[in-house]
Amino acid sequence: MDTTKEQITHIVFQAVDEINQDLKDDAKLHKSPETILFGHGTKIDSMALVSLIVAVEEGTLDEFGLAVTLANEKAMSMEHSPFRSLGSMIDYVFDVVREADDG
Repeated sequence: MDTTKEQITHIVFQAVDEINQDLKDDAKLHKSPETILFGHGTKIDSMALVSLIVAVEEGTLDEFGLAVTLANEKAMSMEHSPFRSLGSMIDYVFDVVREADDG
């Protein structure tokens, strides 16, 4: 399977739409790679971040038939969190999906 960054971006942005339904207007995420998810400047709490991660995992299963775990030991041990922004999340999900597909 030739996974593209555009496919992953679409999955992540669909997940944003999904969690935005449950967020107050001032906490809704913008669908932009620069949107901060974790750390200083974020508008969401940890539960919303977990919901986003789960929604992306479900999206990769629906789109590619791949069951991936994004919040794993590898992600937590990285020097820079793959969940710091939507852009870093997209890059990370792209890498995880490609690794799972190759394996």
